[in-house]
Amino acid sequence: MSDALPRVPVNLVTGFLGVGKTTALMHLLAGKPAGEYWAVVVNEFGEVGIDGATLSTGADELRVAEVPGGCICCTTSPMLRVSLTRLLRERRPDRLLIEPSGLGHPAGIVDLLRDPMLAKAFELRGVITLLDPAHVGDARYTGHETWRDQLQLADVVVLNKCDRADIAQIDAARALLAGLYPPKLAQCETSQGRFDAALLDIELYPERWPEVALPASSQHRTIAPRQRRSQPESGPEVVASWPVQKMQSSLGSHSCGWIFPAECQFFSGALASLFESLSESAVLGLAGLSRAKGVFQTERDWYRFDWVDGYPGVQVSAYRRDSRCELIVDAEKAPDWGAFEAALLAAVMNKNCLCNA
Repeated sequence: MSDALPRVPVNLVTGFLGVGKTTALMHLLAGKPAGEYWAVVVNEFGEVGIDGATLSTGADELRVAEVPGGCICCTTSPMLRVSLTRLLRERRPDRLLIEPSGLGHPAGIVDLLRDPMLAKAFELRGVITLLDPAHVGDARYTGHETWRDQLQLADVVVLNKCDRADIAQIDAARALLAGLYPPKLAQCETSQGRFDAALLDIELYPERWPEVALPASSQHRTIAPRQRRSQPESGPEVVASWPVQKMQSSLGSHSCGWIFPAECQFFSGALASLFESLSESAVLGLAGLSRAKGVFQTERDWYRFDWVDGYPGVQVSAYRRDSRCELIVDAEKAPDWGAFEAALLAAVMNKNCLCNA
């Protein structure tokens, strides 16, 4: 895993059983750039590998590695690490696609790819999750932890099988996605697993680059290209420092949000104390606080923190793109967010991550 070689871009294509992941991969492989060598790691729950055989049929410039009969999502499982190392040794691919089992928790794969050794060779890009609109109103799916985790983890959600869904089901899926926090970078509606391959390289931190900022409201969000990260050629390059801060005021409400890089870790105890202190909003100068929420990577796990109606709450989260937090205050005048920001920064374990551009 030499540092001299460019890192291999990696995408996860996730979704529950039967949602159309393999079909989507077949379309991606059929449209891959001519001359590029791609690799696919397929993880099936059963012992008999069907998806791998399907993807391999008639495929040129393609390597398919199957991991049947076990879940590669568990960070304690060596199977994925072994498969990735073998792929690099055999022939370094131009892109790697990973299709976890529909019953797997893909957050473990993200954690593994961010392992310092593997991160030298692989660059994690957009996580694509396929969703069947017909599942949104079915408690067998919505009540399943893995189904919910796959949506939390997604950078991009592809509503698939829309040709089989009715208008009410599609509207319900749109409403579900619109209510997710953090919001998805993009979503699209399709059938037969077809979606724009440019979504594989969607900009994961559009907030850092004003010129590629996504529209505030759109069901089909613009794809932010990875290469547009600077001002026009005549001007200096502009790179936002961490954390990125976003503020907004309208209709008597004021919000402020902070975004930290994925590698940033927080002390879980400090975050818990901070959210508990929000019940005494005057201490932080946040009179009129109506809502606080955030997703953070801590020394223990990734957690979703909430504060509403005076009560804090916390639960494990599958989200992995970045750590972020947002407060909403109902008041005539925007508050001074400084005290809360100082407490938030004090909770950061590895402050060196804030210096990375």
